[in-house]
Amino acid sequence: MDVTDIRFRIAAARRILYRQGCDSNIGGHVSARAHGEDAFWVTGLEYFDQTTPERVVQLGFDLQARVGQMAFSPAVNFHAAIYQRRPDVEAIVHLHSHHVSVFSSTDRTIGMYNVASVLFHEDQATFADDGVRPHLDVVDALGDKRVVLMKNHGAIVASQSLEQATIEAVMLEEAARYHLECEAIGGTELPEAEVRNGRAAYQKHFLPNMWEANLERLRRSDPDLFVGVFG
Repeated sequence: MDVTDIRFRIAAARRILYRQGCDSNIGGHVSARAHGEDAFWVTGLEYFDQTTPERVVQLGFDLQARVGQMAFSPAVNFHAAIYQRRPDVEAIVHLHSHHVSVFSSTDRTIGMYNVASVLFHEDQATFADDGVRPHLDVVDALGDKRVVLMKNHGAIVASQSLEQATIEAVMLEEAARYHLECEAIGGTELPEAEVRNGRAAYQKHFLPNMWEANLERLRRSDPDLFVGVFG
């Protein structure tokens, strides 16, 4: 196996999320579309920092295991639903990180209080589960957006690549923290023009380099992830 294998990349994504303060107990999950198949690669019920490549499995859109076997949260059904509805989505991160979860209780979208928040400008939705409506209504709430904030729960990030979804999830947690702290002291948001100009630059330069920088960090902090992996 080498570092381009999707199983390694998903395991690395989870380690990055953990190292960047986005741990989500055992209920967070990271997935990627399996190209050429009605299926996706996903992780089971375990902490982000426990994942190794061999613990990443493939599920069909019918949620039947095709490669590997693990215990899964029932919530993985929304991964299948999003992949079927959104051909533009290549990877999904579901997280319960602290500041995202706290902010989600306001039933609002995250404001543009720091430079990383521009990644989510006009690209967020909200969803409040009342315990009665179907769980998969969250997919309708996401619509064509990149992020849906789930009230009193966490968030789903749906993006064009695994690397992008991972770093966007990290930045979403940071943006939520900045919003909460800036709002508490009466801070104001970035100007609209700066937000629009900054978003394109961040997507082009920041996201790919952040993935590579974090992967290099993992070589030092998580050597067990690289056992039997080349490249």
